[in-house]
Amino acid sequence: MNYKWLLAIPVAVIAIVVGIVINDNLGHSPSENISELIDIDNDDLDIDWTKYSTYDFNLSETVNIYKSGTYNITGTLNAGGININVEDGFVKLILNNVSITNPNGPAISCTAGDELVIELVGENYLKDGSSYDSKLDEDIKGAIYSKADLTFTGEGFLNVTANYQDGIVSKDDLTFRNGTYNIYAHDDGIRGKDSVRITDGDFVINTGADAIKSNNETDNAKGFVYVEKGKIMISCGDDGIHAERYLIIDDGEIEIAKSYEGLEAPIITINNGAISVNSNDDGINAGSGTSESNTPRPGGMMDADESCVVTINGGSIYVNAAGDGIDSNGYVYINGGSVVVDGPTNNGNGALDAGIGFVVKGGEAIAVGSSGMAETFGINSTIDSISYYLSSTYNAGSKIEIKDSNGDMILTHTSAKKFSHIAAVSEKFMIGETYTIYINNKSIGKILLVSTVTSNRSTGGGPSMGPGKR
Repeated sequence: MNYKWLLAIPVAVIAIVVGIVINDNLGHSPSENISELIDIDNDDLDIDWTKYSTYDFNLSETVNIYKSGTYNITGTLNAGGININVEDGFVKLILNNVSITNPNGPAISCTAGDELVIELVGENYLKDGSSYDSKLDEDIKGAIYSKADLTFTGEGFLNVTANYQDGIVSKDDLTFRNGTYNIYAHDDGIRGKDSVRITDGDFVINTGADAIKSNNETDNAKGFVYVEKGKIMISCGDDGIHAERYLIIDDGEIEIAKSYEGLEAPIITINNGAISVNSNDDGINAGSGTSESNTPRPGGMMDADESCVVTINGGSIYVNAAGDGIDSNGYVYINGGSVVVDGPTNNGNGALDAGIGFVVKGGEAIAVGSSGMAETFGINSTIDSISYYLSSTYNAGSKIEIKDSNGDMILTHTSAKKFSHIAAVSEKFMIGETYTIYINNKSIGKILLVSTVTSNRSTGGGPSMGPGKR
């Protein structure tokens, strides 16, 4: 086929045509039906506890449990813990104003069993030591540790201090149905190998490593974190929420005040909720695996991986990132909601970074940051966007406003950091209309929308030259 006729067409039009040909299969994000792929274990809901005996313990020494049943626990234990070893059994612990300190191991340990349910009543305190007895299995690394499925219920409080490594650990599925949790952990805060599911509850988590984590690498239906609702406040030394495969947020309030990376998983789906992320590196990161998600190619470019996807279907999302704000080795889909990004101040990162491209079909977003690696919201989008390069760098606290020709507000944001580039997308933008950008109540320029992505830079023919990048 002779392609010389393409030379007569403006570069911007070629980019759009090529984008449509290459990406005509981008009708839907592959993560939209991700809940159908994960394996949610609800076995604990089906247990008829009336079939089992009930036992009462007022703590005075270490409690060893060898048979199924419901155990009412009260009192204080300063040098010991609760050990559960029930082959093919079901145990419910009702913690009623309990205080347990074990200087040589976990406060609660389940080394065998099918299901462990912990019901919270009143105010409960669990604490381990900074080192464990050498006789314990080296895999036991949590103040609460379970090899069985572990479920928390009840309206009470649980305060966990994990001086050794992790706070709450399940080697299987880990579920929180309600309750209030205050977790301090030297390493990870909440770790469910197969899954972590939060259906409700209030959480304050302070950790040296990941706050919430699922790390099953072998089962395609496992290795996920699923947040249905609840209130989660995080301050951590590594990832706020990390999933080896899928991270799904249906609703709730999530505030990550401090992290290295905020939300990380190969596939991230946000359907609703109020989410705020502060990170020293990437804010929201869809990468291909824990250790390889940020491995650059020579020249600093990332390997494109279409299996990595961020999908935002709704909610209110704010990201303040020193690295990339929203980063995917593959695609980023925005189908609804409100997204605000205060991106990096260095030119080695961008407020937006997609290895393949951004596809926006609804909602609104504004991303500000440095201009060196600035990206757009993508020519394959069905709503229009602006990519605006500023002639100078503006300081933190600057008020940004984008208004239409009638003076009506389209988008506004007050920056948290200095910036030299603005990317904005909205269902209110229309091709053929002129928009004015104000900073600190002063007009700094007008832009006429001529394409799905319109830039004020003349280099490269105006609009973005690829699915997500200039």
